[in-house]
Amino acid sequence: LKAIFTFTPLAFSFQDRTMAAPAPRPWPGRPRLQPRSLCILAALGWCALDVVQHGFVGFVAAPARGAAAADQRAASQVSRRFFNFGAEEKVKEPPVVIKEDYTLAAAFSVLGILLCAVLPYLGFGIGALILILGVLFFVQAGRVRFVFDDEAFELRTKGDEADLNAPGENIVVGGKNRWAYSSFVNWEFFPKGLVEKGLPPILVYFKETQTPSKEWDVGPGSAANSEEALQKGAVPGMVHFFPCICDAQQIKAEFERRGCKKISA
Repeated sequence: LKAIFTFTPLAFSFQDRTMAAPAPRPWPGRPRLQPRSLCILAALGWCALDVVQHGFVGFVAAPARGAAAADQRAASQVSRRFFNFGAEEKVKEPPVVIKEDYTLAAAFSVLGILLCAVLPYLGFGIGALILILGVLFFVQAGRVRFVFDDEAFELRTKGDEADLNAPGENIVVGGKNRWAYSSFVNWEFFPKGLVEKGLPPILVYFKETQTPSKEWDVGPGSAANSEEALQKGAVPGMVHFFPCICDAQQIKAEFERRGCKKISA
């Protein structure tokens, strides 16, 4: 039937173009179908057959099973793509790797050296500790990368030839160092207000609910999830801190762009 609906109008159209003059009508009062009208009727017939055979978007088809159900789903997807006027599927964005920042490492190293030089006894011990932290921040800034993809925020380490390794295990509570944006309940920089002034903070903080709740009170989580904190507006979750060894302005922009929840002060 579809073949008839397709080729019959073409045959009539070809006949009208090749014949020198139309034959006299046996019934002069009866209108004659033009090729354009035949094409329209053929298109309507084709659509009617397609509705009967596959169903149509907006129609409720009878339940199908097995191979028939698969064919019906495939036909429905084709219909949707056709009547969506060729709309393309959303293309995934490449992951955003936050640029490293050595400002914090340099500040701690200089401060540690000054304390060691100015205060020979008590200052030497504190200065040495701060200097060690500065060296550690230098090393971590060179090897740790903070990555934002389409679904989650994660910590990775540099591998060979600048390739990034897969997220490793969290050394405190276990599980991968990867957290979905939908699990965020808060994020902040400490000390507060430095990022807004264009200055690098010391710590980056975020709180999430992806980690099992039995781990939420580990470390600083006991204070962050206390009754007093909850009464002040805190949301229960797992607390994470890390030194700001990356571009604070860039990571702030990504937190906001990805829709990570933040408790307003």
